[in-house]
Amino acid sequence: MITNLRRGLAATALAFAVLAPATPAHADEYTLTEAITSLPIAEEIRDDYKRELNPHWKDDDKNGCSARSDVLIAEAIEAPTVGVNCTLTGGVWHSYYDDVLVQGPAGVDIDHMVPLAEVHDSKWAVLGCTHYFARPPDRS
Repeated sequence: MITNLRRGLAATALAFAVLAPATPAHADEYTLTEAITSLPIAEEIRDDYKRELNPHWKDDDKNGCSARSDVLIAEAIEAPTVGVNCTLTGGVWHSYYDDVLVQGPAGVDIDHMVPLAEVHDSKWAVLGCTHYFARPPDRS
């Protein structure tokens, strides 16, 4: 959970970095890693978020696998075994965030650069912007 929280925070920080005003020359300078590690970590309070309201892992290409499974298969370093109903087992993926190899699809979080729950919590969803953060894999 902490890893996913840090990944979400890192992605959020990067996404909003372009919106920040230029810092004055006398400001303290930190590396991205230092800035992220200095962020306080607290329990999340998630009210009213319902994952099923954002059904983005559909089988749009009708190949029997959800978009999530299609991405896992396409981005695997060692291909997973594809079973009945596109159940994935085995496989190895490279995590670009922390430069580790991840064994098995359950350890891979590919949902979104900014998790939809974070979009909801930040109230972007109220503004009708969820679709900007939840694009299918074939659109950028």
